Amino acid sequence: MIDEIKSKVDIVDFVNSYLSLSKRGKNYTALCPFHAEDTPSFYIFPETQTFHCFGCGAHGDVITFLEKYEQISFLDALKKIATYAGIELDINQKEEPVEITFNEEVSKLYTSNLLNLSSNHKLWQYLKKREINRELVEEFELGFATGQEIQKVIEDNLFDKDIAKNTGLLINGDKEFFYNRLIIPIRNNVGELVGFAGRQIEEETNAPKYLNTPENKFFKKSKILYRYYKNKKFIKENDFVILVEGYFDVISMYKLGFKNVVGILGSAFTKDHALELLKATNKVVTMYDMDESGRKATLSTIDALFAKDFQIAVSKYPAKDPDELTKKHDNKYIAEILKSSYKFHEFIVDYYAEKYDLSNEFALEKYLKEMSRWYKKIEDVGRISYLQGFIENISKKTGKGTEYIQKILERTSALIPESSASSESYSQSKDTVYVEKDIRHDIAKSYLFLWIKYPQYREILKNNFSEEDFSNKLLKEFFTLTSQNSDIGYLLENSSKELSDLIVEVWKIEYFFNPERILSSLKESIRRTKINQQIEELKKKLHETKDLSEKTNITSEIIQLYSKLKTIN
Repeated sequence: MIDEIKSKVDIVDFVNSYLSLSKRGKNYTALCPFHAEDTPSFYIFPETQTFHCFGCGAHGDVITFLEKYEQISFLDALKKIATYAGIELDINQKEEPVEITFNEEVSKLYTSNLLNLSSNHKLWQYLKKREINRELVEEFELGFATGQEIQKVIEDNLFDKDIAKNTGLLINGDKEFFYNRLIIPIRNNVGELVGFAGRQIEEETNAPKYLNTPENKFFKKSKILYRYYKNKKFIKENDFVILVEGYFDVISMYKLGFKNVVGILGSAFTKDHALELLKATNKVVTMYDMDESGRKATLSTIDALFAKDFQIAVSKYPAKDPDELTKKHDNKYIAEILKSSYKFHEFIVDYYAEKYDLSNEFALEKYLKEMSRWYKKIEDVGRISYLQGFIENISKKTGKGTEYIQKILERTSALIPESSASSESYSQSKDTVYVEKDIRHDIAKSYLFLWIKYPQYREILKNNFSEEDFSNKLLKEFFTLTSQNSDIGYLLENSSKELSDLIVEVWKIEYFFNPERILSSLKESIRRTKINQQIEELKKKLHETKDLSEKTNITSEIIQLYSKLKTIN
């Protein structure tokens, strides 16, 4: 169906309705709509019905063009082009869960409530103090819960009460979960409205400041980054993300033009958050609150990210949180704050130094033990380039020489059990021996483990193996994708579900195994596979031949190959 649609649409005619094209030889050119330029570098090739920009690298067919130009989904682009071609498109789309539809209806009512309140209402006075106007209310879909919305939505739309209970908006019979609160809708990472946060506006009450929709099968804080679905394109454009803690931090930063910002919903930063971010960028600047809780959250986020090959910077600023900072300073000042953010290992050195009196011999010993634990973690994940700076910063902080510090860290870290150096928040659910065995006995996992966990081994893998060495269909797909783009975010977004699931499974492994041992197992597995293939081919030949002499020779070859197998561990 897709090929039929494309065959009915000439890319030159179609793109010409969007851009001003000029003929150049057999091809056509224009100023690229996907990046700023003065000289045309955007080409259309009629022979292949494709386009390519030699400036920004944008490439694809007529569907890709419309998808990128109008920033719509592949399915929406396909529908539009089908209509353009006069083809009726019959696509059975997956129905939206009724709970999501219910949330959407409730959210519309919440927002309508807020927009229709008098400007003198206490909620608008509260928003005015927060410097939030009607435009921002509409952009962030903010609302007001009076405690009478759920019943109205049920009656007006004939929803079953159980739907409201499933979403957590109706509790204890007919009681509404949110009452007299500012409402902040929460969409998941693909844009589905899965939950709400309610901010108390009566500061003097004993009620919690924030209430979140109770977690359910749709709303899981550990998987959602606030506004990621909307700000992902800005994160990609800037090639870095600003991580903040609160909803208003996101709104305030966005308002000042920092649209590549997401919030962690007040929960711990998780591996699922990291995996989602990786689809857009591997560069992170944390901008958490400047209190002890925020500093702990920063350390926890570093722990979740640094082992995943992220580039991590930590911002320091003169305010309690980004929301307060944006009310005191303009975007140029904040841009400088972000630019001067310091490296994650510098933050680690400072964070622990503030916890110990380094002039005290016993406190210094404890401090260096903490630094040794991090030294081992950094070394284990192959981030060797950071170690020298790490040592130098500890040296400055303690007043001890770099050689002394390095010697202490090397000796102490060698005595730390591997499990102690791993993430403190990680709960070991599998025995390490089993996990390593599982990796070493699976060719696809072995290859992906080295490629993902140890980027420095990618060249070694390339020099030692070729696509022909593997019969595994997922690895063949992996080779095809990496020949186009080796960015892991690209791989996750463009691979089949099976390959994507395998990449995620490997990416989430928290144990650190000797890469040389994995590489050796991979070589042995491939040798073993090739020998077994040869044996099977010879067995088939043995079965087919009737010549006794040939049978003898083939049998001899099979025996020799079995002997070779025994030499492989």
